[in-house]
Amino acid sequence: MKDFFYGTNFKFTNANGESVTRVYLDSAASTLALKPAQAAVNEFLKYYSNTHSTVHLSAQISTEIVSWSSNVLKSFFGCNEDYSVVYLGGGATSPINRLARGLASLDMEKQKVLISMMEHHSNDLPHRVNSKEVLTIPVFDKTGEFVGVEIDTVREIFEKNNGQIKYVAITAASNVSGHLNEIYDIAEIAHEHGAYIIVDGAQVAAHMPIVMSQVNPKRSIDFFVFSGHKAYAPGSPGVLLGRNDLLRRMKPEFYGGGMVSTVSKSDYIVSEDDFDKEHAGTLNISGIFKLANVFKFLDKIGINNIYEKEIYLTNYMIKSLRSIPGVNIYADKDTSMRISAISFNLKNVPHQLLSLILNDYFGIAVRNECFCAHPYVRECLLDELWEIDNEDEVELYQGMVRASLGLYSTIEDIDALCEAIREIIDNRVYFTGKYKLMGSSFKHLNYDVELKNYFDPDAVFEKLSCIREVSIDA
Repeated sequence: MKDFFYGTNFKFTNANGESVTRVYLDSAASTLALKPAQAAVNEFLKYYSNTHSTVHLSAQISTEIVSWSSNVLKSFFGCNEDYSVVYLGGGATSPINRLARGLASLDMEKQKVLISMMEHHSNDLPHRVNSKEVLTIPVFDKTGEFVGVEIDTVREIFEKNNGQIKYVAITAASNVSGHLNEIYDIAEIAHEHGAYIIVDGAQVAAHMPIVMSQVNPKRSIDFFVFSGHKAYAPGSPGVLLGRNDLLRRMKPEFYGGGMVSTVSKSDYIVSEDDFDKEHAGTLNISGIFKLANVFKFLDKIGINNIYEKEIYLTNYMIKSLRSIPGVNIYADKDTSMRISAISFNLKNVPHQLLSLILNDYFGIAVRNECFCAHPYVRECLLDELWEIDNEDEVELYQGMVRASLGLYSTIEDIDALCEAIREIIDNRVYFTGKYKLMGSSFKHLNYDVELKNYFDPDAVFEKLSCIREVSIDA
């Protein structure tokens, strides 16, 4: 499977002067690119043109490509004819902002919005800014024990607020700890109380089955958003799958060409076409086509097969990390309801330092800090930070290390991570002694990577452009 993706054989020279093949464990931030999807885009570019025209062949092809791509996505996510696809920005942030602003003007008698403590900032801040009051579902009990988003708690909050909640915005899976939320149960509770549901699907869209249109309408999802760059398609847009009837009631997010049916000096009429109304200006046609090809690829493999494989790897990674003395996995509730974004720390080693050592000596790419989920991370770290005696060191430990998997990940990748951590533990003084603290960041004493040795944009341009051979003829 690794051969289907760019970058799985990327090699670089580590701090010991050895050539190592990178182990990519940062898929929760951005996945590697799927080669067949990029190849499909390259083939399409021979025919590329803008949409919004039917008079020449290339424009017709581009228009059909966008329509075909939207149908692919609707089919993959189990959308019936009541749903539309909207493409916005470069990730889930733009679609969620569109919904937060759009829903703010609907059902004005309801002024409250419900989110969970584990939300990414993109599914938190837009609701704070556009709503009068934001309620939060706790994920820790009164003793500080992690319990996740409990359905009974969600129900109690809705009942207590007696029809005042306009919508609930909930992540399908935490980007910090990988815990899955019971989105269909939450949807049913929301709908029973006259509210809508927004699901942030950035961490699950390419990893597990999602069915928007449920047999029981109360369990259907009103809005589902995800990021193309987290679904093996860097350079593709953010995606919003949403109910037509609700999108029609919202004012357009952007104004410009393509979303109007007519414009005069004094007036304009917004298009009645659901798709056109949501898409002012030129679409990211190539990115949309790339993304659709990814989901055709995933569909061919079988999303259930993908989910089963990744659950197996996730459980293997958790078990392997748990076996290492001194490793603390966060929100480590015993449950199979998790995806492969696992955050941890190594006792007495700051998260940034551990991440640097893993990269510099072992070629393992992980992410660190707070993953744009500060409230959740702070709650997870609360007890741990209180135990630090030296107040000057607290800032160094205000974060975590996260390992996350993709379709290209293997047991060997996980073993490499765990073996590296064990070696760091066994040689802690050696590895930590190779770095100095400069302000709030660590820097290696003598290993300094020259990025242009690996990728020099000017050199790439000169190599590929052949500009010296080009003449401009009239």
